[in-house]
Amino acid sequence: MKWFILLVGIVVLCFLVALVLGLAGGGMGRPTSSLSHEPLPDDPIRDTDFDDLVFDVGLRGYRMSQVDGVVDRLRRELREKDEEIAVLRGEQSHLDEDHE
Repeated sequence: MKWFILLVGIVVLCFLVALVLGLAGGGMGRPTSSLSHEPLPDDPIRDTDFDDLVFDVGLRGYRMSQVDGVVDRLRRELREKDEEIAVLRGEQSHLDEDHE
């Protein structure tokens, strides 16, 4: 009798685990997507393209602070290069209008 109760208990436990995991009872429904990443445009990258840049977080993703640091540095260097190119081309007033 003791073995029978143990067996029934194990079966009930397995069913409860399957129910929680969605393997029994109809499943979890339609999958949804929470991905918010929009890739950079195919056009030449501008400083303003980084304003709304968001990376999705995965289970084993990158450290966000490291990614933010690299993106901030690339953004700063890109802005400096754009300003230098504008000065060399004589387009300083056009560049000032973009920052407003």
